[in-house]
Amino acid sequence: MPQLTCIDPNEHAIDVVFQPGETILQATHRAGVDGILAECGGGCSCATCHVMLTSDWDGTLSAPSSSEADMLSFAVDPTPQSRLACQVQLNEQHDGLTLTIAKRQY
Repeated sequence: MPQLTCIDPNEHAIDVVFQPGETILQATHRAGVDGILAECGGGCSCATCHVMLTSDWDGTLSAPSSSEADMLSFAVDPTPQSRLACQVQLNEQHDGLTLTIAKRQY
């Protein structure tokens, strides 16, 4: 099964197995990864599931929707690689993806 690596807010690396079709949020919550609050439950109406992907994944994911881009403007210290975990749907080609969970979600 494909997996991704999360760097949690305490800088620990956690490997997470995911099912193709899951979002980063679904996979990390199922795996019990700490640090992603997701106060809206994955509805893209807050910015508390802020993660940063490594730049080597640029182009392999769809661009943020206008709703996601708007919400990212509320994230703490967004970067060009910032995404909302609830909006990134994973597939087989994302095996090996590495992401960092924002140290602060609000």
